[in-house]
Amino acid sequence: MPSKSSKTRSGKKPSKPGHFWRSALLFLVTFMVSTSLLAGIFYLLLLFQLPKIKTLNDYNPPLATRILSADGGIIGYLYKEKRVLVSLSELPPHVIQAFIASEDARFFKHGGVDVLSILRALWKNLWAGGIVQGGSTITQQVTKSLLLTPEKSFSRKIKEAVLAYRLDRDLSKEEILYIYLNQIYLGHGAYGLEAAAQTYFGKKARELNLAQSTLLAGLPQAPSRYSPWLHYQKARERQSYVLKRMTEEGYIAENEARTAYEAPLYLNHPQNPEGSAAPHFLDMVRKYLYRTWGSSYVLSGGLSVQTTLDLTFQQAAQEAVLKGSQAVQSRHTYTRALKSIPIDQLGDYCRQMSRSPATETTKSGEWTPGLVVQIDPLAQTAMICREGGQTVLPLPGSSASRSSGKGPLDPEEAPPEKTPSRSLKVGDVVRLRWNPTKGSLTLVDQNQVEAALLCLETRSGAIKALVGGRNYDETEFNRAVQAKRQPGSAFKPVIYAAALQKGLSPVSVLLDSPIYFKGPPAWAPQNFDHKYLGPTTLKTGLIQSRNIISIRILQIIGTQYTIDLARRMGITSPLYANLSLALGSSGVSLWEMVTVYNCFPNLGQRVSPFFISRVRDRSGNTLYQHAPRAEQVLDPQTAYTMNRLLEAVVKEGTGWKLKALGRPVAGKTGTTNDFRDAWFIGFTPQYTTGVWVGIDNLTPLGPGETGAQAASPIVLDFFQKVLSGLPVEGFPEPPTLEEKSESSLGSEENRGSETKAPGEGR
Repeated sequence: MPSKSSKTRSGKKPSKPGHFWRSALLFLVTFMVSTSLLAGIFYLLLLFQLPKIKTLNDYNPPLATRILSADGGIIGYLYKEKRVLVSLSELPPHVIQAFIASEDARFFKHGGVDVLSILRALWKNLWAGGIVQGGSTITQQVTKSLLLTPEKSFSRKIKEAVLAYRLDRDLSKEEILYIYLNQIYLGHGAYGLEAAAQTYFGKKARELNLAQSTLLAGLPQAPSRYSPWLHYQKARERQSYVLKRMTEEGYIAENEARTAYEAPLYLNHPQNPEGSAAPHFLDMVRKYLYRTWGSSYVLSGGLSVQTTLDLTFQQAAQEAVLKGSQAVQSRHTYTRALKSIPIDQLGDYCRQMSRSPATETTKSGEWTPGLVVQIDPLAQTAMICREGGQTVLPLPGSSASRSSGKGPLDPEEAPPEKTPSRSLKVGDVVRLRWNPTKGSLTLVDQNQVEAALLCLETRSGAIKALVGGRNYDETEFNRAVQAKRQPGSAFKPVIYAAALQKGLSPVSVLLDSPIYFKGPPAWAPQNFDHKYLGPTTLKTGLIQSRNIISIRILQIIGTQYTIDLARRMGITSPLYANLSLALGSSGVSLWEMVTVYNCFPNLGQRVSPFFISRVRDRSGNTLYQHAPRAEQVLDPQTAYTMNRLLEAVVKEGTGWKLKALGRPVAGKTGTTNDFRDAWFIGFTPQYTTGVWVGIDNLTPLGPGETGAQAASPIVLDFFQKVLSGLPVEGFPEPPTLEEKSESSLGSEENRGSETKAPGEGR
């Protein structure tokens, strides 16, 4: 009898219809819910991890600090990331269009992530068999650059997409584009469009033409690969692509694209360092900013530093310093022979050198030996035997070796028997170096002649130009500020100002005669020309730079009184409290000497030199504003008299070269023992300028290299450039000028005008 049980032989109940589908559906729902829950949790985790940008106020990138000239020109940048913000309203339309066309043509249509662009890029990459196009939008590039790390991972791509969507929701397209153009890296340390425009073209982004804009728009994909400095042809190919895309998007016509591609780019030289216009000045500004606000804030805070520097003045100063120091260098040889070969061995030595082929050492700029085998005193040349053959070189100090081509030196300034061309003789083995500029071999100098220049605006004390040396790349030492050298006779105006303050006058008479101090140590100072004039007025003593007169003045007024006055006028360096002070024996800086001389055209007021006018933060708030500081340190009548005396030094004395300016100018030369230092400090009613020339290790400059010969031509060259076109002004007069003082000075001027200009005093 069949059993009533519905169980099967296995003991299980038979499945009901649809049970499988219900189970499958339950599993599917459970899977979807779990997956959605996990995705939600993952998304929430992302939300907590991801940075937020809801307004432009949240965009606060590191900005470069800009160092500006007096008229707003760029001197240099200080930065961790070289970035300067620029608004969209400042940019020409073609600049923005170039980046949109090349990087994200559908930028204004998608919601942060462009699916169509991703699919199109995927298809093109599959067809090409490699990555030829990316699908990232400008919004995605912003999120990757600003908010994420550059790692290549799936999670990072998800974060990038989520952030791009959120960014597109929170910010307008214009705001996203603003961030992109200021954030994107464009190579060689330049972040953002403004920094790139300055780096590659030396101009502001708003000044970019179509050709330059499209070159920059081609860089974001691979700044190193498309660098116009490193890979010019690839950069041009990329520029062509950007122009093609602009044409396809209807931004420009084909003929405009063709014209832009053919237009010259005028790239900056890649080797131009930041602050190359005024490196020592920029270094001085940098140290002040670091000391005041800290390096971290300065390098990323985006400060705007308005300085006093005039770029036109600075260029003129650098040109004058280089020209003047090279002129001194060309008149002398500052190298000693490596060795001397006996006359009877010259032939063998020369034949051995000549058989050796020219080495790469010569071509690479390093020195190679040469043997002096013959000297032609008439042609002022030397026959040099060297590797690979022989060559003829002009002797140092000869007219053939001078760039000026103005013939031999003035015999009164450099006697012929002391000309440096005598320093080479037959048998000397010297150093030679290939000069790529001249395309020939030149003698290698052991020491380089250096020079420094400092120019102040007389009335304000603003530094208009500062040159601390010939080449900042060789040494950062700022000789205009840091070097302490003996000023020689350039210090004498302090002595004479002290004398006037003490009651002496330009017509006071002192005895110019030999003087001897027993010591110890014994000292017998002399005048530069070893001659003595007998009874001599103060005015003649200053015009002719008579050492004995300065010493006698110091004996009368006292060293301590003079030192106290020097301190008030701007000297901060230690000063020796003895009579050698009258000859400028104490080391001082060019900065100090220019500060002192600037008291005279300011009628006795010491105006503190300054180089920063204003500092603003990234929001435009003023952090620092220069407040003028002036102190009356000389009686106005004394300062006025010194102006007239130092004018006479130019008209009748050692500063005579400055007469070529054809306008009121005053100043004083200075030369130290053995011609180790040459100075000239000069001033007009508008500007006070000082120059020092010397060699860092105190090697003598050479016979005849006085302040008149080596330094004053540099000041003259500089003044001729910067004063050109300026109105001629006279020196100011004190508020109450007595007729008696004026007539007394005038009568002495008439008597002194008969005296000829002598050689420079020590």
